[in-house]
Amino acid sequence: MSFKILSIETAFPKKFEYLNKATLNNQKNSKINKIINATGINKRYISSPSEDIISLSVISAKKTLKNINKNKIGFIIFVTQTSPYKLPTAACIMQNELGLSENVFATDINLGCSGFVYSLKLAESLIDLYPDKDLGLIICSDTYTKYIKKNNRSCRPIFSDASASIVVKRTKEKYTGPFNFGSDGSGYKDLILHNKSDNIFMNGAKIAIFTLKKIPNFINNYINKERINLKKIKLIALHQASKYICDNIRKKLNINKKVFFNNYMEIGNTVSASIPILLKRADNKKLIKENDEIIACGFGVGLSWGITKIKWTKIQ
Repeated sequence: MSFKILSIETAFPKKFEYLNKATLNNQKNSKINKIINATGINKRYISSPSEDIISLSVISAKKTLKNINKNKIGFIIFVTQTSPYKLPTAACIMQNELGLSENVFATDINLGCSGFVYSLKLAESLIDLYPDKDLGLIICSDTYTKYIKKNNRSCRPIFSDASASIVVKRTKEKYTGPFNFGSDGSGYKDLILHNKSDNIFMNGAKIAIFTLKKIPNFINNYINKERINLKKIKLIALHQASKYICDNIRKKLNINKKVFFNNYMEIGNTVSASIPILLKRADNKKLIKENDEIIACGFGVGLSWGITKIKWTKIQ
């Protein structure tokens, strides 16, 4: 058994800010202006004290469950690194908030930018858990801005808060996979939030070096190993890290830029929600349609990375 993506819905904080030279044009922020030129990010969403991953996810999840039989949901996978609680599991909270059956598998994944791809692999192993339940709920939600101070020049122009909820449905036909993953914990200090800190540290130069050295080769090796016909690929959905990262990965891959779609400029780097938001917007813009083949690749904090192929279906 496999599964297909049935629906994707998103939610953003009410507050947002535009990042441009006009708003940050002074000597103290000259370095930030240079970063903005490299990131290509014009707008980022910032959660208020009353907004967190739970409140945002309730909004996105309720939208995606609107026309769904909730009794058919057999699992909740919650991808986040910014829960307001060290315990309990956010997925358990969501079971109650959404009024789902108590007979449900609920777990969190503590992963960032690669988390969506990891969640799809876990969903593959859970989709047969209950014979009478053929649906699963994946939630990707992060509020990094709560841990970014105003003087954090590496992170402030990049990260943005958002939630994406995805319902998947069991199928006999294979719609997702094969998968491939990787991890290199030697670089964990390059993007980190210590327990006693309220400010994320990112060594932007080292993260960029890792990404551009590792990810293009990783994608190429996947394409070659799985004998993927690039003529059939309609979209390569990269984690929306920044303009610099996405542009340089594309150049290194030497693949027709028509299959790449970016939306970092409109919403910033939304961490684990990045790829599902991109897929939703690509579908809205009719850039992908029924039976189109997509490659999705996430990479970042951990350091971790993952890739899969998705056969697209018309989402609700």
